Amino acid sequence: MFFFKNNDNGPKTSYTALELMNEMEKRNDILLIDVREPHELAKEGIKNAMHIPVNQMPDKLPLLPKDKDMVIFCHVGFRSKQVRNYLHKLGYHRAAHLKGGLNSWNKELKQKASQLSEVE
Repeated sequence: MFFFKNNDNGPKTSYTALELMNEMEKRNDILLIDVREPHELAKEGIKNAMHIPVNQMPDKLPLLPKDKDMVIFCHVGFRSKQVRNYLHKLGYHRAAHLKGGLNSWNKELKQKASQLSEVE
């Protein structure tokens, strides 16, 4: 049984930044996978994410459990969607990707921070 669900009750295959943030507030067992290249890591990321560059994914498959929800992300979402599709073909049906990548994540973080400062 899948925890991530779409409206059609199938496994969820993608998340917006806000959806993922809300999900992460409810639970801490989501495996986050950063597929950016090493030189991109100096830029912001998501705390506690596992780093597996796209070109290393085939060699790192044994590290990925098929029975755990995972969200893959990159800078803008293109590579993470490709990796999600690749993993689905290999039976990792609980893999989803972050729409808009870290660009949308950071934008949502700034918006949330702004809303919190308005409340205070």
